[in-house]
Amino acid sequence: MGLSIHYSGNIKSMEMIDPLIEEVSDISKIMGWEFHVFNDEDIKGVSFAPKKSEPVFLTFNPDGKILSAFNIICKDIYDDVTLKKEWIFNTSTKTQFAGMDAHIAIIDFLKHLSNKYLKDFTLFDEGNYWETGDKQILSKQFSKYEVALDLFCESLSEMSQIPGENAESLADRLERILREKFGGEKEEG
Repeated sequence: MGLSIHYSGNIKSMEMIDPLIEEVSDISKIMGWEFHVFNDEDIKGVSFAPKKSEPVFLTFNPDGKILSAFNIICKDIYDDVTLKKEWIFNTSTKTQFAGMDAHIAIIDFLKHLSNKYLKDFTLFDEGNYWETGDKQILSKQFSKYEVALDLFCESLSEMSQIPGENAESLADRLERILREKFGGEKEEG
C-alpha cells in the first residue's frame, strides 16, 4: 500500500544497455541515490533508488524486456498460480515514503531515459504526475494516500485480540473495520 508507479517496456537495442547503466550510475552518484548494476545471464541493467524509495529497475532479460530483479527471484511463483506469465515484465516502484520531490525526480528521469533508450515504454503513475506534469495534482494524490495509510494504521491499532480467533476471522474483522472507516460496502460474490 502506498503511492507507486508501474511500468514496462524494452531496450531499443541490447547495445544501449551499457550506456544506460553508465548514465544511471553517474546521475545516481550525483544525486546521492543508491544504485546497483546487474550483469548475469538472466538480467542485465541497473536499479536506482532515492532515499526511502523502492528501487527503480531498468534491468532487462536476454530479449531486452524490462523486468525487476525481484521478478527474476520469484519467477517460479508464476508457474504455480493463475497469474498471467507476462506480468513478470510489469515492474512497480513505491515512492510514497520518499516524498514528492523524489517522485518528481524519478518521473522526470524516466521520461528522459525512456526517450533515449527505451521503446514500447508505458508507465502508470498513481500520482498522475507522469501524465500531467502538475505538482498540485501530485500533492493531492500524496495527501489521499497519506490519509488512507493513517486510517489503516489507526484501524490496526484499535484492534484488540480476540481469544481463539483464527487468521480468516481476523482478516474478516479487519476488512469490516476498514470498510467502515473508508465507507465501502462489501461486495457480494
